[in-house]
Amino acid sequence: MVAPNFKQPMKEIVRNTMIGTGLCLVLASCGRDSGTGTSVTIAGSDTMLQVGLAWQDAYKSVRSDVTLSVEGQGSSTGFKALINGSADIAHSSRAIKDSEREKIVEAHGKEPVEHIVGFDGIAVYVHPDNPVKSLTIAQLKEIWADGGSISNWSAVGGPDAEIQRMGRSNSSGTYGFFQKAILGSAEFKPGTGAANGSENVVNFCATTPSGIGYSGMSYKSDKVGWLSVAKDESSEPVEPSIASVQSKEYPIARPLYIYTVGELDPESPAGEYLAWVKAEGGQAVVSEQGFVPFK
Repeated sequence: MVAPNFKQPMKEIVRNTMIGTGLCLVLASCGRDSGTGTSVTIAGSDTMLQVGLAWQDAYKSVRSDVTLSVEGQGSSTGFKALINGSADIAHSSRAIKDSEREKIVEAHGKEPVEHIVGFDGIAVYVHPDNPVKSLTIAQLKEIWADGGSISNWSAVGGPDAEIQRMGRSNSSGTYGFFQKAILGSAEFKPGTGAANGSENVVNFCATTPSGIGYSGMSYKSDKVGWLSVAKDESSEPVEPSIASVQSKEYPIARPLYIYTVGELDPESPAGEYLAWVKAEGGQAVVSEQGFVPFK
């Protein structure tokens, strides 16, 4: 077996990881009227793009005359689309900011409405050959936070290799949630990579022996490893899973949101679609895609 190359240069790794197509997928016309039916336009979270695509596919059997247009470039882009009126629905993997709320009210004269449609565990991904299998929240902060004391895997029982961090871009709700949950008020360490999508983070860790990254647990594959996480030194490490998120044992978990401008008309295409997402059919898709249903 060839030994992992823990000394691969960071600049080369980031360049190879970032080259490729973006994860923004537009599945149909963004117009409200497609000519043969009605269209509902959805923008926002890259983390929720996966389940959004699955909802889009499943909803065809419910309302074949309604065309869903789904974009996934980051939670911030969903709120911008609500503000400028280019989307009916925003997916977000974080709660709305006060500044975003104020801009929506200013633009439309209505308050944004929050709908929880599921839950997600944020997994900490590593190369599958990495011997480190668990870390505490405090250790993660020392790895990721500016001024943190851990920069080599040997400090946490791993090989003598510089830890190479891959995070998300600052338009991502996952970026904001992980920063708040793990770093508190600190900034990320200089030199932390910023991937455009969840799959890019996972691919980085799968191909980088000294890499570490964070992303939604539904992006796990057999080509990448992940860590169990302990709340503190006295707690048992917990692996991310649907069961551990449901039981609230896994310490890095969050709601998944849909936001709308005001309450939707329940008989409108967007209103009917949102009701379906929150009901049995839509929640079954949430579970099938590796997320946690809110019911």
